[in-house]
Amino acid sequence: MKPHKDISMKDIAAKSGCSTATVSRVLNRQGGYSEQTRQRILSIAEELNYSTGHSDTLRIGILVPDLTNEWFAETVRCLEQELYEKGAHCFISSTNEDPSREQFCFEGLTSLKASAVISFLGSPKLVSLAGSAAFPVLFIDRIPQTQGQFLCLESDNYIGGYMATELLIQKGCNRILFLGRTQQASVIESRRKGYQDALKEYGLPVSPELIPDIESPDRPYERSRDLVCYALKKKIDFDGIFASSDLRASGALQALKQNGLDVPGQVKVIGFDDTSVCRQCYPALSSVHQDPEIMAKRTAQLPIKRGRPSSIVVTLATTHSSALQMKIYPT
Repeated sequence: MKPHKDISMKDIAAKSGCSTATVSRVLNRQGGYSEQTRQRILSIAEELNYSTGHSDTLRIGILVPDLTNEWFAETVRCLEQELYEKGAHCFISSTNEDPSREQFCFEGLTSLKASAVISFLGSPKLVSLAGSAAFPVLFIDRIPQTQGQFLCLESDNYIGGYMATELLIQKGCNRILFLGRTQQASVIESRRKGYQDALKEYGLPVSPELIPDIESPDRPYERSRDLVCYALKKKIDFDGIFASSDLRASGALQALKQNGLDVPGQVKVIGFDDTSVCRQCYPALSSVHQDPEIMAKRTAQLPIKRGRPSSIVVTLATTHSSALQMKIYPT
């Protein structure tokens, strides 16, 4: 007999001939089904060793920095679906990139008696709260930079930054502007490090004037557009741009077009995440593809249970999965 952790609502739905939604309503006592249907589903759930006790229902909090960011929104959507298939209730909170909201959202999930929290945030403040929480906290994407016993999952952002910069160099660029905020965030720092190491390995200088300060995470399109306009006004020489997100890349593209530069003839631009904005821009933007579905599936496979694991970081390596790929669109 399979253990509970291997059984999902899909399994019960397939055997009972009911929809997954009906199975969910029965197992969570939400009504809207016949007594015959209830008895059949509960019988199959018991046969498959699926725990139906209401107190056993997982309540998973998901903390996300910005739901207007397409990559976060799609990853959360995929993650919620994966956890739904496991019979978990999800409570999604967005901090809107506002550090003061992190504690508010975390305390809200605590009051809901969450079984566990999955966080896309890794700030020192949140790590401190997670360290004293009565439930396990899993960090994905933005992982803690301070010590602690947490399970973490990330894409190989260093390799992604290296790949993007290397492609620009191979296309003839030797003065590459990096657009990414300077506030500590593990993903941006890793992408910047990959950018810097690619330049060094190809014998190109790492110029401070090509890594401008972007202190605030909000309004990435507008800030990147204005920064590139400023760089052009100050006559800073560059022939390539690697942006840490597609929104930043699209803002840079707009600035270049406003100033009459040919893309990709005079300046080449690459973003990160491969969101729909890449195909909506003209010319289309190449990007490092970061797969939301793979991230969600791997997150849902991580052990969500009480107790503190040793500090473990699971990296979705480029060479072992399709989680991170270079997407080059025709221009």
